[in-house]
Amino acid sequence: MADLARDKNLDEAVCTEALLSLMRVVQIIEDTVLESAREEALARIRDADDWPALALGLQLECAIWTEDQDFFGTGVATWTSANVERYLNS
Repeated sequence: MADLARDKNLDEAVCTEALLSLMRVVQIIEDTVLESAREEALARIRDADDWPALALGLQLECAIWTEDQDFFGTGVATWTSANVERYLNS
């Protein structure tokens, strides 16, 4: 966390608290839950390592928050951090 905070010129304590708050609402999903969407996700994405995130987006019919351009053009909406920030500030 310290490296990320320093790279982004942010307060490390604030970043740590934000991460801890986020982890209270994040649910970890096992890859086995995503198996039914695996083939479709692999067919749509350039980086095969990213298939679980895309499979989850496909199954939940929800957008993916990412800066990774491999998700662009997959048929699942993406939100960049800048767009999330604009939305939250509106």
